[in-house]
Amino acid sequence: MKNLFSALVLSLVMGTSAYAEHEKNTYNSTKPVSCNTFENVTALIGGQFGEMPYMQGDGLAAAVDGKQFIKTQVVVAVNLETNTFSVVEVISPELACIIAGGNNFRFNKSPSQKTNIVLEK
Repeated sequence: MKNLFSALVLSLVMGTSAYAEHEKNTYNSTKPVSCNTFENVTALIGGQFGEMPYMQGDGLAAAVDGKQFIKTQVVVAVNLETNTFSVVEVISPELACIIAGGNNFRFNKSPSQKTNIVLEK
């Protein structure tokens, strides 16, 4: 019983230590991103890059103070012929930012075993 208690205490200490290390390494990045009007960003991505919106979802972006969050829309645009892609964050109807982009877009391999997931509300 004493060994079981010691193992439990040790696992709690190790878990807390790992969590603390993770917290020390977490910070808000100041990565530069390219922002413009929504119309200009969509013209660049759709016109120059030939990318079309492929996926979209509700996003959250950290505010400048790092404590609050802003609701955004995140769009992944893809050109399946050139395999280029862009990740765009729509901050407001007037402002959009290209937060990432690249080449060699490809689909991930499907999992070998299907899982059943139920989302509860």
